[in-house]
Amino acid sequence: MQRTVRVIEAYVPGLTERPTDWYEQLQARAASALRAAGLEIALLAIPNDETLMWLVWSRPDQPDPGMVMAEVILREVTSTSGSAVIERAIDARFVWLESGGKA
Repeated sequence: MQRTVRVIEAYVPGLTERPTDWYEQLQARAASALRAAGLEIALLAIPNDETLMWLVWSRPDQPDPGMVMAEVILREVTSTSGSAVIERAIDARFVWLESGGKA
């Protein structure tokens, strides 16, 4: 399966001090806002590096997630004071097994 994946890297000072539910709530808010546009996300939090890595992709029948994704993620991330954000587009292949799948 090949899809365009957008990666947003956000520097957020003080991530090591945040509780687990803060990350979960941040991801849930962004996922909810993007779901309406047919986009899916994954969030990789690296607290010791004070970095959040967002991966955003669309369904196979949809175009590049582009501006819709950027607007939502940037709004959520920059609501945290002191954040610096970098966005880049990459071509990627997602490889994963559905639950119950065989390797």
